Amino acid sequence: MDMALGIDVFETLRAPRAQSGKQAPQTALAEFLPKRLAQGLAARLQTEAPLGSLSDKHLHALANAVNAWTVKPVGTEGFRTAEVTLGGLDTKALDGKTMEVKAVPGLHFIGEAVDVTGWLGGYNFQWAWASGVAAGVT
Repeated sequence: MDMALGIDVFETLRAPRAQSGKQAPQTALAEFLPKRLAQGLAARLQTEAPLGSLSDKHLHALANAVNAWTVKPVGTEGFRTAEVTLGGLDTKALDGKTMEVKAVPGLHFIGEAVDVTGWLGGYNFQWAWASGVAAGVT
């Protein structure tokens, strides 16, 4: 995920480093990110020293943390706390019998990837299974 869409963070950090080098990375990052997020990224990557003392490798690490942030789930609370989500692909974009995207032949969406919401109690499981069968049978 790009948390600074349209901003080349590496170049944005290189510029103040070349000018004076005294600015802290978290200060530079806070110009386009929330302050606490900027501080957290700098601390996590151990890049809290002034920009002038950081190598390109450190600046690239910061840039990747902002421009190419990845989320890696580490667990689940299990079925006991599972909930329904809202949103997803609009059903108008799908063939209702095959779950195929009308504009992209061969691409199918099923289950909670589709904007269909059901009550708690198994309705969403049923939708996931039924839409999966519809897509799989075609």
